[in-house]
Amino acid sequence: MNIESLKENIMHSKEIVREIYVFTNQLEIIKELEAESKAVIDSKEKKLLKEVIESLFVQLKILNKSVPDLIQNIGFFKKFPSDKKEQIKPKTNLVQIKYKPAKTEPKVSLTINEADRKIFLENLSKSNLSIYQLKKKFSSEKPIEVNFGRANSYAKISNKIFRGLSNKLAEKNYLVKLNKNLRKMNSPFIVTSYASMILFTVAVTAIFSLLFLFLLMFYNVSFAFPFLSPVEESFLLRFSKVFWIIFALPLSAGLLMYFYPFSEGKNLGSKINQELPFIAIHMSAISMSGIEPLNIFRIILKNKEYKNTNIEFKKLMNLINFQGYNLVSALKKIAVSSPSSKLRDLFNGMATAITSGGDLHGYLSEHAKRLLFDYRLEREKYTKTSETFMDIYISIVIAAPMILLILFVIMGSTGMSWLGLDTNIIGFLIILIIALLNAGFLIFLNLKQPTL
Repeated sequence: MNIESLKENIMHSKEIVREIYVFTNQLEIIKELEAESKAVIDSKEKKLLKEVIESLFVQLKILNKSVPDLIQNIGFFKKFPSDKKEQIKPKTNLVQIKYKPAKTEPKVSLTINEADRKIFLENLSKSNLSIYQLKKKFSSEKPIEVNFGRANSYAKISNKIFRGLSNKLAEKNYLVKLNKNLRKMNSPFIVTSYASMILFTVAVTAIFSLLFLFLLMFYNVSFAFPFLSPVEESFLLRFSKVFWIIFALPLSAGLLMYFYPFSEGKNLGSKINQELPFIAIHMSAISMSGIEPLNIFRIILKNKEYKNTNIEFKKLMNLINFQGYNLVSALKKIAVSSPSSKLRDLFNGMATAITSGGDLHGYLSEHAKRLLFDYRLEREKYTKTSETFMDIYISIVIAAPMILLILFVIMGSTGMSWLGLDTNIIGFLIILIIALLNAGFLIFLNLKQPTL
């Protein structure tokens, strides 16, 4: 027994303390979730965690108990006993225990009292078994799906051709606004790759527009038979009529791709705004218990109903867990790229409340009331709009066609005609117009309808 034995005991004690800290934190999180939901989250996991913590505490006590004997055995000489009491003092026997925690980990060599050997091995076996069951439980659960996606072939081709030009545009800060819109819509593409895709789309569309222009220069395209018929106009006159195609098609394709991230980000922001009042109420109720602000987001993420806002919360947790941001800095960073102005205000307000030491529960409670009031106003506005369009729908789509049909029946019975069209054709056109108007109203109401 030498100083190396004492060193290994101390190192292993530090590892046991670290494991106790990890498992104790996990147990506290479960208790907080149970207190919030008023129900048992996972009794089996809770029992296993308690067993692990108790076994680790017993092992730590036994290792600490062996330290004085190890220190006594270290030295260049041994003291003679000074009195009779020390002479009759029973000698403590130290034994060495070697075991391998896992296949990939090195062997551990510990020195403990022989009297504690049996208890130490029992608790070591119990803790290893509980830890193994915990690992098995978590590995058997369905992992969180993170869809990174495969390399996009279209993006790869675009980058090969236009990467240099896109990098130059980015260096001159021409793509700042586009980058903000891409981040708001949570696009998987970086700004230079997306700019390359826009340029490649414009180039491909320009080639097709030239081919289409060539076709229109020599042929009339009609939907009647035959499909193509030769052009009888002069070349210059025909070119003056159709030359705009080579500019209109590529420009339209480029603008459509450029403004798509803005439109998608705005759509995502409106969906978050619909979820936010209920999230704020939920956060306010959780903060009433006095738990740490970071655990509020962990609890919210367990709720699958807030699928749009949870994307922003996951980004927040990634900044904290993987990039080392503190909660206040992460809140401010996510607020900048958030597609929802209301979520941006909520994050900035929470950051201010945490920094200034204010009442976070009071802030969340008042903010939830304002969000819920805005939500009710928006619902009332939608209801009024729906009533207005219902009146328009009844007037245009129901009453007007009925009156027209009565007029056409009278015209048909008297032999009158309208614009030289037969009554059967007029009836078919009215039915077609009614169908198109119904489809248009349905699309409009679906676009205006709130998501919740």
